Amino acid sequence: MLMGRALARSAQRHPHKTAVIFEDRSWTYSEFNARVNRLAHALSSLGMNKGDKLAVLALNGNEYLEIYHATAKLGVWMVPINHRLKAPEVAYRISHSQASGLVLGPEFVLLYDSLPAEARKAVADRLLILGQDPAENGAHGYEELLAASGEDEPLVDLHPEDILFIGYTGGTTGRSKGALTSNRAIVAGYLYKVLDYGLGKGGVALNPGPFWHTAPRNFTSLALYMGGTAVVMRRFDPTQYLRLVEQHKVTYSFLVPTMFSAILGLEGHQDYDTSSLMMLTSGGSPMPTPLKEAALERFGPVLYEFYGATETLIMTNITAENMLRKKRSVGPPAWDVFLRLLDEHGNEVPTGQVGEIFIQGPSLFSGYYRDPEKTAEAYKDGWFTLGDMGKLDEDGYLYIVDRRTDMVISGGENIYPSEVEEVLLSHPKVAEAAVIGVPDPTWGEVLKAILVLKKGQSSSLEELQDFCAQHLADYLKPRSVDFVEELPRSPVGKVLKRKLRDQYWTDSEFKV
Repeated sequence: MLMGRALARSAQRHPHKTAVIFEDRSWTYSEFNARVNRLAHALSSLGMNKGDKLAVLALNGNEYLEIYHATAKLGVWMVPINHRLKAPEVAYRISHSQASGLVLGPEFVLLYDSLPAEARKAVADRLLILGQDPAENGAHGYEELLAASGEDEPLVDLHPEDILFIGYTGGTTGRSKGALTSNRAIVAGYLYKVLDYGLGKGGVALNPGPFWHTAPRNFTSLALYMGGTAVVMRRFDPTQYLRLVEQHKVTYSFLVPTMFSAILGLEGHQDYDTSSLMMLTSGGSPMPTPLKEAALERFGPVLYEFYGATETLIMTNITAENMLRKKRSVGPPAWDVFLRLLDEHGNEVPTGQVGEIFIQGPSLFSGYYRDPEKTAEAYKDGWFTLGDMGKLDEDGYLYIVDRRTDMVISGGENIYPSEVEEVLLSHPKVAEAAVIGVPDPTWGEVLKAILVLKKGQSSSLEELQDFCAQHLADYLKPRSVDFVEELPRSPVGKVLKRKLRDQYWTDSEFKV
């Protein structure tokens, strides 16, 4: 179970098959593996050895996949950095990960120059700038290094428990933690996807999310693991996505719900031939039922939704045939994944009742880097939790109710906002919805809806309350509403409820 050996195996089996397509260029497996080996030797010549950390701050491209596989061959830990972060958060990741090298896209040179001196000093001797142009200020040109290096396979003793990368969590509830992900976890996740999605021959993958994020990078690398073809987009664009699907006969994609919305909201999206798609999967945040229905109508019964995280990889998966029968479910556990739902006392809850989700399985991460306290807090008797709340039905299908931190307690009642959001999203005027708890002197906290309306629409609290009353108990109706142009979201599309809550709770005289 070594991702670091997989590319060489695929190159041996399929030397002349196209491995990677990016913009107007493509590489066979033999050519791509040679570039990866050249990079591995270049990093080694700069003094990077097994256990060292190499940060990456770049947009998607063939180089990102080369870095991922080269570090895997060396046993170097890759540290992907969200390219939308500001200088303080970039510096934090470099410092916290103890990175001693950095691969930098040319778009981010100015950002690098604005980093604190300590962060720049940590990586200065191993600073690689992507592109053909000669590097300046003591940095190394990426292509220059590759041209000066050999193509033979690196000889490094690798083990399934060796760390592949430090994946910094989205930070929706506070400062990001560095999740350690091993070869074993990644390969187990690959094999689950092969079994659940029928990807035994690799197919043609197009996963347009940013490669600093675990899911799009690993769905793309899965194609290379299985001998398929990976099509790479620099950035997501709905029109370009549909063009590439049609042009390259793409067979599978991972998209977050906001990408589905952008594609389905595109005028003329029906004009593109997407019949090659055998699997479209959604993740990152819950997919609203109306959006599922629209995607199924457009693409046919090829839609899946999974529940997973950087720490766990895939945990559950639901197929198109069960999506509408099991509305709002994320499916049964994936292969070899086991779930327990526990109450606040650590007791398993009965079927149909809400509990905190704990899991076991071979795709689990190896702990939070340099944070034994947070690692210990996330485990209970050998079972791991993200802090999400859910319930199981009689068929063993999981329903995500909310994050534990998003639960609202109003007058002693536990309220899970996702249930209210689902109803609001079914209103014909509502495009996006977030429901939070805000301070109330009588009830402790009450529900507030924060909504983005569809273009040209207007509404009122009374209209929305009347609509909710048709579907929800009285105590689940929002007591106030704000209409906004957009909701704050993380780079993978999750609504940042912490940011929404902060404006109401920061100056509150009481807390709950």
